[in-house]
Amino acid sequence: MIHKISILAVLGSILYMVYTSVYRGYIFRPILLVMIVCAALYYITTSVLTKGMVEKKEGSKDIVSYRAGLVSGNNLVPGRLVLSDGRIAFYRRKGDLGGAVEVFSVKSEDLASYSIGKINEYHSGIRINSKADETYEMKCKEILQNEALFRSMMGLAEEDVEQEAQNDE
Repeated sequence: MIHKISILAVLGSILYMVYTSVYRGYIFRPILLVMIVCAALYYITTSVLTKGMVEKKEGSKDIVSYRAGLVSGNNLVPGRLVLSDGRIAFYRRKGDLGGAVEVFSVKSEDLASYSIGKINEYHSGIRINSKADETYEMKCKEILQNEALFRSMMGLAEEDVEQEAQNDE
């Protein structure tokens, strides 16, 4: 709802700018400022997902959350990558008024393998393969430096990690 209002405001601003530019040239800067504010409002209400929103959905404060993007084909869905006790999940923004929707969740016992690094030619992050033959690729720069934290949150032993790394090669 809010982004629809933002779109209408931007279109109204453009029409007003065209109308006034014919008669008065000094209105251009305020209208441009209004358009920038409306675009920022649209981005914040449709794409930004905070750690607090995810904690509210999870019902726990004992999570590790990173800003991430789910790579599916040519699309990049913005959201948050969440690590909790033995589980990795991805959340995206629910809609205009906030909230989070869980896109997928993989428990450590359902994790076949993972790789942290380049996931395709454009993005670095994590690739997760589940035992149900599902592959999830997430763009996340923060997880590149925190592989030890990932292993500890998922409950993976050092031997398991080496075995999974050999499976990827």
